[in-house]
Amino acid sequence: QNLSGVHTEMANGDLFVFGETVKDYISIIQSAKAAFDERVKAFSLWESAQSTLAKKRDAKNKATLQGKADRVAQCEEDIRFWEGKVEKCQEDFEIISKNLKEEIRAFEEVWVKDIKESAISYFQKLIDCENQIVGHWKEFLPEAKIIN
Repeated sequence: QNLSGVHTEMANGDLFVFGETVKDYISIIQSAKAAFDERVKAFSLWESAQSTLAKKRDAKNKATLQGKADRVAQCEEDIRFWEGKVEKCQEDFEIISKNLKEEIRAFEEVWVKDIKESAISYFQKLIDCENQIVGHWKEFLPEAKIIN
Protein backbone atom coordinates (compact mmCIF):
# COMPACT_ATOMS: atom_id res chain seq x y z
CA GLN A 1 0.00 0.00 0.00
CA ASN A 2 1.41 3.39 -0.93
CA LEU A 3 1.32 6.74 0.87
CA SER A 4 -1.74 7.84 -1.06
CA GLY A 5 -3.63 4.78 0.17
CA VAL A 6 -2.61 5.48 3.75
CA HIS A 7 -3.82 9.08 3.48
CA THR A 8 -7.10 7.91 1.95
CA GLU A 9 -7.52 5.42 4.77
CA MET A 10 -6.87 8.20 7.32
CA ALA A 11 -9.43 10.50 5.67
CA ASN A 12 -12.06 7.75 5.53
CA GLY A 13 -11.40 6.90 9.17
CA ASP A 14 -11.78 10.55 10.18
CA LEU A 15 -15.04 10.81 8.30
CA PHE A 16 -16.45 7.59 9.69
CA VAL A 17 -15.40 8.06 13.32
CA PHE A 18 -16.36 11.69 13.66
CA GLY A 19 -19.01 11.95 10.94
CA GLU A 20 -21.14 9.16 12.33
CA THR A 21 -20.73 10.41 15.90
CA VAL A 22 -21.77 13.93 14.93
CA LYS A 23 -24.72 12.63 12.91
CA ASP A 24 -25.92 10.60 15.90
CA TYR A 25 -25.66 13.56 18.23
CA ILE A 26 -27.54 15.85 15.86
CA SER A 27 -30.36 13.31 15.87
CA ILE A 28 -30.31 13.09 19.67
CA ILE A 29 -30.31 16.88 20.00
CA GLN A 30 -33.31 17.13 17.67
CA SER A 31 -35.17 14.61 19.83
CA ALA A 32 -34.22 16.52 22.97
CA LYS A 33 -35.50 19.75 21.43
CA ALA A 34 -38.84 18.08 20.67
CA ALA A 35 -39.01 16.81 24.27
CA PHE A 36 -38.30 20.29 25.63
CA ASP A 37 -41.01 21.68 23.35
CA GLU A 38 -43.47 19.16 24.83
CA ARG A 39 -42.42 20.23 28.32
CA VAL A 40 -43.04 23.89 27.46
CA LYS A 41 -46.44 22.95 26.01
CA ALA A 42 -47.35 21.01 29.17
CA PHE A 43 -46.30 23.95 31.35
CA SER A 44 -48.40 26.34 29.26
CA LEU A 45 -51.43 24.07 29.59
CA TRP A 46 -50.89 23.91 33.35
CA GLU A 47 -50.65 27.71 33.62
CA SER A 48 -53.71 28.15 31.45
CA ALA A 49 -55.71 25.72 33.61
CA GLN A 50 -54.58 27.57 36.76
CA SER A 51 -55.69 30.86 35.24
CA THR A 52 -59.08 29.46 34.28
CA LEU A 53 -59.51 27.97 37.76
CA ALA A 54 -58.77 31.37 39.32
CA LYS A 55 -61.38 32.97 37.05
CA LYS A 56 -63.95 30.34 38.01
CA ARG A 57 -63.28 30.98 41.69
CA ASP A 58 -63.67 34.71 41.16
CA ALA A 59 -66.96 34.09 39.34
CA LYS A 60 -68.19 31.95 42.25
CA ASN A 61 -67.28 34.68 44.74
CA LYS A 62 -69.18 37.27 42.69
CA ALA A 63 -72.21 34.98 42.37
CA THR A 64 -72.12 34.31 46.13
CA LEU A 65 -72.01 38.04 46.89
CA GLN A 66 -74.90 38.64 44.49
CA GLY A 67 -76.90 35.80 46.06
CA LYS A 68 -77.29 33.80 42.83
CA ALA A 69 -77.56 30.24 44.19
CA ASP A 70 -78.01 28.59 40.78
CA ARG A 71 -74.93 30.37 39.44
CA VAL A 72 -72.93 29.40 42.57
CA ALA A 73 -73.77 25.71 42.03
CA GLN A 74 -72.63 25.90 38.40
CA CYS A 75 -69.42 27.67 39.45
CA GLU A 76 -68.70 25.00 42.08
CA GLU A 77 -69.07 22.31 39.42
CA ASP A 78 -66.75 24.27 37.12
CA ILE A 79 -64.25 24.70 39.94
CA ARG A 80 -64.17 20.95 40.62
CA PHE A 81 -63.60 20.28 36.93
CA TRP A 82 -60.77 22.84 36.68
CA GLU A 83 -59.15 21.67 39.91
CA GLY A 84 -58.92 18.21 38.35
CA LYS A 85 -57.61 19.72 35.14
CA VAL A 86 -54.93 21.71 37.02
CA GLU A 87 -53.88 18.58 38.91
CA LYS A 88 -53.70 16.52 35.70
CA CYS A 89 -51.70 19.21 33.89
CA GLN A 90 -49.30 19.51 36.82
CA GLU A 91 -48.82 15.72 36.89
CA ASP A 92 -48.18 15.67 33.14
CA PHE A 93 -45.63 18.47 33.46
CA GLU A 94 -43.84 16.76 36.36
CA ILE A 95 -43.74 13.40 34.56
CA ILE A 96 -42.33 14.99 31.40
CA SER A 97 -39.77 16.91 33.49
CA LYS A 98 -38.70 13.79 35.39
CA ASN A 99 -38.37 11.72 32.21
CA LEU A 100 -36.46 14.50 30.49
CA LYS A 101 -34.00 14.81 33.39
CA GLU A 102 -33.42 11.04 33.34
CA GLU A 103 -32.86 11.07 29.58
CA ILE A 104 -30.43 13.97 29.84
CA ARG A 105 -28.51 12.22 32.60
CA ALA A 106 -28.31 9.02 30.53
CA PHE A 107 -27.30 11.00 27.43
CA GLU A 108 -24.49 12.71 29.30
CA GLU A 109 -23.17 9.37 30.54
CA VAL A 110 -23.37 7.77 27.10
CA TRP A 111 -21.99 10.89 25.40
CA VAL A 112 -18.86 10.91 27.55
CA LYS A 113 -18.33 7.20 26.90
CA ASP A 114 -18.94 7.52 23.13
CA ILE A 115 -16.67 10.53 22.73
CA LYS A 116 -13.92 8.78 24.71
CA GLU A 117 -14.26 5.63 22.59
CA SER A 118 -14.33 7.67 19.38
CA ALA A 119 -11.23 9.62 20.39
CA ILE A 120 -9.33 6.45 21.35
CA SER A 121 -10.35 4.78 18.08
CA TYR A 122 -9.36 7.86 16.07
CA PHE A 123 -5.95 8.20 17.72
CA GLN A 124 -5.27 4.47 17.42
CA LYS A 125 -6.03 4.61 13.69
CA LEU A 126 -3.92 7.75 13.39
CA ILE A 127 -0.98 6.00 15.07
CA ASP A 128 -1.43 2.96 12.81
CA CYS A 129 -1.46 5.16 9.71
CA GLU A 130 1.56 7.14 10.89
CA ASN A 131 3.41 3.85 11.47
CA GLN A 132 2.54 2.79 7.92
CA ILE A 133 3.84 6.11 6.59
CA VAL A 134 7.11 5.66 8.50
CA GLY A 135 7.35 2.16 7.04
CA HIS A 136 6.89 3.52 3.52
CA TRP A 137 9.59 6.12 4.08
CA LYS A 138 11.94 3.44 5.45
CA GLU A 139 11.33 1.40 2.30
CA PHE A 140 12.08 4.46 0.19
CA LEU A 141 15.27 5.35 2.11
CA PRO A 142 17.60 2.96 0.20
CA GLU A 143 16.32 4.35 -3.10
CA ALA A 144 16.83 7.91 -1.85
CA LYS A 145 20.43 7.11 -0.88
CA ILE A 146 21.07 5.75 -4.37
CA ILE A 147 19.78 8.98 -5.91
CA ASN A 148 22.03 11.08 -3.69
